Amino acid sequence: MADEVNLFDEFKEHSISEFFRKNKHMLGYSGKLRSMTTIIHELVTNSMDACEEAEILPDINVTIERLGNEYYRLIVEDNGSGIPTKYVPKVFGKMLAGSKLHRQIQSRGQQGIGAAGVLLFSQMTTGKPLKITTSTGDGIIHEMEIQMSISKNEGDVVSHKTREGMYRGTKVDGEFKEVTYSRREQGPFEYLRRISLSTPHSKITLKDPEEEVLFDRTVYQVPEKPEEMKPHPHGLTTDEMLHIARETESSRLSSMLSSELSRVTTKRVKELELYILRDKLLEQYRDSFFWDTVIECYLNADFKYYFDKFGKYLDKKEIEEVNNLILGLPEGLSELKQYYLKYIITDYLFNKLDEEHIKEIRNQFKKKPENFVEYVSKQYLNASQMDDFRKKVRYITKRPESFVNSLIEFSMVSDEELEKYKKGIKKLLKSDPKKIDWKEAELLVSVLQDMDFMAPSTIGLRPIGDENILKSLETLEPNFLKTLTRKPKTYKGGIPFAVEVGIAYGGNAGRLGESGRKMEIMRNSNHVPLLFDTTGCGLTNAVKSVNWKRYGLRSDEDAPITIFVNLISTHIPYTSAGKQAISTGAEDNEEIFNEIRQALMICGRDLNNYISRIRKAKEEEQKRKYVMKYAMVFAEGLSSITQKPKDEIEENIIYLLR
Repeated sequence: MADEVNLFDEFKEHSISEFFRKNKHMLGYSGKLRSMTTIIHELVTNSMDACEEAEILPDINVTIERLGNEYYRLIVEDNGSGIPTKYVPKVFGKMLAGSKLHRQIQSRGQQGIGAAGVLLFSQMTTGKPLKITTSTGDGIIHEMEIQMSISKNEGDVVSHKTREGMYRGTKVDGEFKEVTYSRREQGPFEYLRRISLSTPHSKITLKDPEEEVLFDRTVYQVPEKPEEMKPHPHGLTTDEMLHIARETESSRLSSMLSSELSRVTTKRVKELELYILRDKLLEQYRDSFFWDTVIECYLNADFKYYFDKFGKYLDKKEIEEVNNLILGLPEGLSELKQYYLKYIITDYLFNKLDEEHIKEIRNQFKKKPENFVEYVSKQYLNASQMDDFRKKVRYITKRPESFVNSLIEFSMVSDEELEKYKKGIKKLLKSDPKKIDWKEAELLVSVLQDMDFMAPSTIGLRPIGDENILKSLETLEPNFLKTLTRKPKTYKGGIPFAVEVGIAYGGNAGRLGESGRKMEIMRNSNHVPLLFDTTGCGLTNAVKSVNWKRYGLRSDEDAPITIFVNLISTHIPYTSAGKQAISTGAEDNEEIFNEIRQALMICGRDLNNYISRIRKAKEEEQKRKYVMKYAMVFAEGLSSITQKPKDEIEENIIYLLR
């Protein structure tokens, strides 16, 4: 008992700043070079955001000065709108303070820990404050020194001086230890080179210990700002629904749904009543003797048919899992859809392939749905066929009115019972949103995600654009260049995203290695380069999953090629707080994975045509040289046979070969 008392004597709260001070690796400060690149990344992206918000073409100056062993001074200056002085301590000294976290909009950062993380790292390694020079262009320049109070998670102003002068923008000046600088692939130089390609409207000047380098803009127009969007019903969770309900100004749940969510109109709220009625009736008959009949009225999919047809090829545990999902409906419907996709594709293969071929791939049928679909899509299906199968899955359940009418036909529900349910549903939708509980929110989310809504609006996304990526990659002076911006789509039901790709081949494309140029993958998220955690990133895996030999490359690695990928979204699914790798693949966020593959394969076809023409021309040239080599011998022999002049025959041979 005494030990327990002593244990809780040590129990105390910690501020978010204290947490990150002890876990700085979570912010990207986990190595000397990576820490240096992280500092540059945080300050440069903040500068770009400030300029774009003010609709100003960014002019950013970066100075890296070596002060000692693993000791550097960094200065980042921009021509943005400047920071009002009352916000300077919050921007640089307070964790989780920002203007982006609560907004449904594409942005480079969201958490509000970037600039504060830079100050924290400087303070931890040198004990010195950051020096901030800023002005909004009002004729007064403010010079401030900011330190962080770690225990309070607040920024403290150490000094504040003012002077007159015409200046607009912000300059951050800090000293850092436990960092290093080099021009390696993952260093600040490469980061700035790549961000200049992904933000072609920016002009970045780097002055490092070696020389001054200009990464000039190739586009002279500020991109349009993305607009804030409302959450889409397909992307909601129960917790998010409750959060919206607590914050809304609507007095009724029905009006909250139409005012706070995108694509939800008053008409769709009326339709929602039928879906809720359907789920209430399902709940009534769960575990009853009539459950099989109810499921027949509910599902368009006959799983028994599939089990009878090719059940011997499936894992017994899988069949048991599917039956359990059916018993638990409507919960688990999303998982059931994955199995349904697997089975309709399997049915297609059984009709298409002969028995011998089916036996050869029988082990594939035992795989999990996501792994099976990935295998089959590569081996047997094209993109349009996959789209058709996915559309069928969307209609796995019958329309609510059809379901209710079927129950009425089977005399399983009376008019009185229906009226009672309808009154309860209307009462729920008229209730105060702030009073709904978890179960009611869960029901609403489940029903909304089963309804068919238009895809989310894409006004919150801002792509770089085909032409702008083209202008950026032209700086590599490639022999072949192709770019593509795909139409926006959604993942996880309702989160909008879009994929942009570019392929540059030949010239200065590719990364320069000891044995020549090799494949270079430039990963970007919301226009920001990702330099670290390459192998664990879904963007890398998507690029590597393409069979590049089919597109003219004799080797995936040993090729002078740069592959540019930019993922834009209102919510990038990073694998960690370091934001250097993205979670996409056959099992997680597969929509993003497949979009990248499709975009690259479309560009790859043009690359294949180009390489084929080049190779064909080279082969023709080699043949011509080979024939020319023996033209004189051939002309001499032909002259002796025909008794015609050798020079004349030689001239005719050369003419034919031109």
